[in-house]
Amino acid sequence: MNLKIVLVVGLIFLFAVSSGGICYLVMGGPDLEAAYQNGKAEAVQKTQAGEIPHTVQVKNSWDRPVRVLSGTLLTGDGSGGLVIASTVTVPAGSSVEVPAYSTEPEKRTVPGSKLKPTGQAPGLIRDVISSSNPDNPDEAMKTQLKIWVLARGDKVDIYRGEVYAAVKKRDMRFYQLKERLEAVKAELKADYGLTDDELSAADINSPILNRSSPLRILSLIKTIYPGAGQ
Repeated sequence: MNLKIVLVVGLIFLFAVSSGGICYLVMGGPDLEAAYQNGKAEAVQKTQAGEIPHTVQVKNSWDRPVRVLSGTLLTGDGSGGLVIASTVTVPAGSSVEVPAYSTEPEKRTVPGSKLKPTGQAPGLIRDVISSSNPDNPDEAMKTQLKIWVLARGDKVDIYRGEVYAAVKKRDMRFYQLKERLEAVKAELKADYGLTDDELSAADINSPILNRSSPLRILSLIKTIYPGAGQ
């Protein structure tokens, strides 16, 4: 690896570290999981099954702001799991609605369900979320499909649960969904160096999902310096 590549990687690392520190100083306060464990925050599912992205209302009854971090996993009894799609701050004594993607394609989400924060999603899912805009319908749909593939691999059943509801809500054909799933699989393989076997066996608890953005960084470096790695 030549000096230019080392410098680029170093700058990206320093930017990531400093950005995280600045973000913490600016946002401050406990995160959603800590607030929930202290009985000071509540997350409620607002949207019907099939919505992409979903909307979750986070209520903060604490006397301090609560940070809702992108990538936070949410689970609920009788309702499909979600992952938060944007980082926001909920001011003391107020509530904020945040976008979220489904992580359990076989289960329908249920409006009104109370959700429990259960840590952060694996690195690949967080990276997929961070590189997409949930306010753009096409990007949101692509991101949702990628998350389902990473969370379930070949076990995504397009005729059940949240997937079925999403297809019906958009008046799509199932063959069109299959085509889109194949397209996002190709993107995941190109972006993260995943093999067909790894994608087929993917599961939200698989160690392979902890592979994160360095592969995308190296891809960017090769775009800037085509001779990198040779």
